[in-house]
Amino acid sequence: MSRFDPVFSRLSSDLREYTLRLTVQSAELDELGHVNNVVYVDWIEQVARAHAEAVGAGFVQMSQMGVVAVVRKHSVHYHRPALLGDEVELHTRIAEGLGLRAVRVNRITHAQSGELLADGSTEWVWVNPQTGRPKRPPQDLLEKFGF
Repeated sequence: MSRFDPVFSRLSSDLREYTLRLTVQSAELDELGHVNNVVYVDWIEQVARAHAEAVGAGFVQMSQMGVVAVVRKHSVHYHRPALLGDEVELHTRIAEGLGLRAVRVNRITHAQSGELLADGSTEWVWVNPQTGRPKRPPQDLLEKFGF
């Protein structure tokens, strides 16, 4: 859905946090000239994937470990619209990550003003990529994310 071409990305010293900055493109707008609500959900998934790649735990690496994370539930609260050309920062932090699920807290802000555009959380569950059944992640995977 969204083109994924970050202006910059940053892995925090806390391995559980990650930030991307993107520029809003015309294809991401709705009829009102605002970023479409579905794009925010796409951004939330993209920043989570980029975070995993940054710590060496992208889809390929997780699959090789016999476990992948899939979304169970998104909760998004929209505060203000993003507009064409705006630079936005996508921030994700893993608030919970032990057991069969992980919860990411997400914030999307206007890069220049710091104004909050959207926030919320995403619940991910760990599953075996072959069976789709829940599976606890190995400790070496959790350590990549600072657990």
